[in-house]
Amino acid sequence: MAPDADRESLPESKLPSEYDALVGVESLVHGTHNPRQVTPSEELRESVAEAGISKPLIVRLDASDGVYHITDGWQRYQAATACGWEQLPVKIYETALDALAATETASIVREWSTYEWAQYCESVASELAADSTQELAEMVAERTVKSPRTVRRYFDVLSLPEEVHPLLVDGPDGTSQQWTALKHHNSEVRRYDGLSWTVAGYLARRQSSLSTDRVVGIGAMAVEFEHSDDAMEFVDRAVEAPDTRLATVRKEVLFGQQHPRYLEVPRVAVALDREEKQAVMEYCHQHRRSLSDVVTETIRSLAADVSEES
Repeated sequence: MAPDADRESLPESKLPSEYDALVGVESLVHGTHNPRQVTPSEELRESVAEAGISKPLIVRLDASDGVYHITDGWQRYQAATACGWEQLPVKIYETALDALAATETASIVREWSTYEWAQYCESVASELAADSTQELAEMVAERTVKSPRTVRRYFDVLSLPEEVHPLLVDGPDGTSQQWTALKHHNSEVRRYDGLSWTVAGYLARRQSSLSTDRVVGIGAMAVEFEHSDDAMEFVDRAVEAPDTRLATVRKEVLFGQQHPRYLEVPRVAVALDREEKQAVMEYCHQHRRSLSDVVTETIRSLAADVSEES
């Protein structure tokens, strides 16, 4: 469908100062190379309703079906259509690479997450041809502000199973199916901050000898480690002993050779009234003891009692 040049349907005051055409919303789709799929905020919706759109959407025309792929401006598209707009101002680019380059330029005024940058670099790579992954990373780096090393890390991490991606620091939200798969390996996986890109890249480079399920399981448990060095040691041990239960590998890293002697106490939220909770906290303060020390002593006392009974 050709762009609609009729600008009388929208006040000029609500349109950018420069744009190529007004295009009907039915001809606009989320671009396959768009690194962002964020839902617009209420503030953006209100801004579009009151002031309009200050920057045109960056699009690429797909001549095969006559639709325009949005590579930048998906939030503006959603906000405008929610406000009842039937046409949107666009800047049209002939090739995907041109549209992507314009998208990166536009991103300078806002901060992309690491995951969005990784998706962007992967999109650029999909439009290029190279003899090796390293050569491809170098070609992408020449077209972006990222170094070849960073681009290569992006490629590595994105090669991990899709189920692992929601674990990444600033990764995608993840689907219910993905979180179900992760919880199969670690029921408390959502308690933790996230998988660092350093650890994720390390896992990605070692995944070739493993099943997808094993890789997902390693990722689901690696988030428990506070330090990257410990997490990478866990990855090493889990890869080198593919038949060993991941829970056992985790204990080996946490407790060393003495791991069989340890009983891990699960995280349990205990319901107490205000006075009881205050009394426990005052006890710990007065005796200069942490709550974990008190729990440890209680468990040891219980173990001694039940041992005597048996």
